[in-house]
Amino acid sequence: MDMNNPQDVGAAFGAMILGGAVGEEPPPPDSPLGRVRAFTAEYGEGRLTAEHVRVAIEGRPLLP
Repeated sequence: MDMNNPQDVGAAFGAMILGGAVGEEPPPPDSPLGRVRAFTAEYGEGRLTAEHVRVAIEGRPLLP
């Protein structure tokens, strides 16, 4: 993260206010975001719906 870049500073500040942090590594594969990324890598972003995201958050399998 480049703290001389206004967007990076804004992202870091927003994450800090919300109690999080901006990470540079990919998410764990078993996390909701990791599962959504795996789905889009296999089927493409055009197939991803809000229902897929809800299912990933609930921990259920993502079906095409």
